[in-house]
Amino acid sequence: MSDSGAEQEVVVHVVTNADLREGRRPDADSGSIAELSPDKRDAMLSNPLLGAAEEPAQILIELAGRLVGRLDLIAGEIETPEGAARVFWGSALQVAVEYRGRRLGASLVRASEDFGEATGACASSRMSTPLYARLGYFDLPLRRHVLLRRTASLLQPRLGSGVVGRSATAVGDAVTGGHRWLLGLVRTGSLSLEQRDSFPPELEPRLRELPAPFSMHRSAAWVDWVLRERFSEAHRRALHLVTTPAGEPVAYLLLKARAYSSVTRWNLERFTLGSLIDWRIFEPSAVSLEQLTLLALDALDEWKVEGVEVCVPPDGRPARLRRLGFLPGGEQHVFLRGREGSALAGPAAREARAWWLRPGEGDHAFS
Repeated sequence: MSDSGAEQEVVVHVVTNADLREGRRPDADSGSIAELSPDKRDAMLSNPLLGAAEEPAQILIELAGRLVGRLDLIAGEIETPEGAARVFWGSALQVAVEYRGRRLGASLVRASEDFGEATGACASSRMSTPLYARLGYFDLPLRRHVLLRRTASLLQPRLGSGVVGRSATAVGDAVTGGHRWLLGLVRTGSLSLEQRDSFPPELEPRLRELPAPFSMHRSAAWVDWVLRERFSEAHRRALHLVTTPAGEPVAYLLLKARAYSSVTRWNLERFTLGSLIDWRIFEPSAVSLEQLTLLALDALDEWKVEGVEVCVPPDGRPARLRRLGFLPGGEQHVFLRGREGSALAGPAAREARAWWLRPGEGDHAFS
């Protein structure tokens, strides 16, 4: 269960799926750094891509008799020209504050590379993004676009909740409300949304179609897992089919809403963000990303979100989202590193256009 590294007098512990199921973890966890929320533990153990009992669920770092670092691992698969490749997605990378600056984060990531054919991180934080880049992971950035739907979280922290703040919020909401009305005039054809509690099994063969040489795993079981499980209570998710008037499904989309206490990159407090985290267009001639986004906006408005985020992968066209009023909001980074000799370590895997991926890979559908 452990492996010593003399250079930093570090002990690396591997918590397996069996350990996680039985509640076993090292005794040195006085600070509860390895402790998972019950929701996250249940989600990890119910992952349809969960492997054998001896596969890793967590990497832990012990220093001077104390656990000081942690990296959870979410099992996944990537379809490649050579077949399905096992991938472990990093989640909740953390090092105790007083032990930072000792390259323990790098030790955690490097230890995770001993398993599977690839390791990765989706939507890496501002602190971990430079780490993955420095360790040689290749980046598949998704272009983030943001649309403000309500203005209180933006204006009142700056203007206060008094008369000025309330007046500015009323004006701002009138503007965004007018924009919603104008978007309602934009044609989505005769398409409509049909909410589902689970993915229709009859559409599963469409998920097995590979849109690109390197395609992230999709199955009815995976979609249902994302829809059903959660890491915390601060999330909502919904699955919708996009259908024609004849009831023919031409796409699906997965939505997420999360209430944040703060959004640092936008300097916002108490903000509810809606996201389009996963989708597949079955009939490109029947629906576009622009139409899909408009339908997603309608569904997310029912949750009273204050902003909407759409991260566009290489197969999308962000210019069309800008026509809908979305503003560029940076990038969502998806980092991957293939084991030497695997298809994911070759030069073809570093070409963004060779990939089919979505914003909800790894743990990002839950975080």
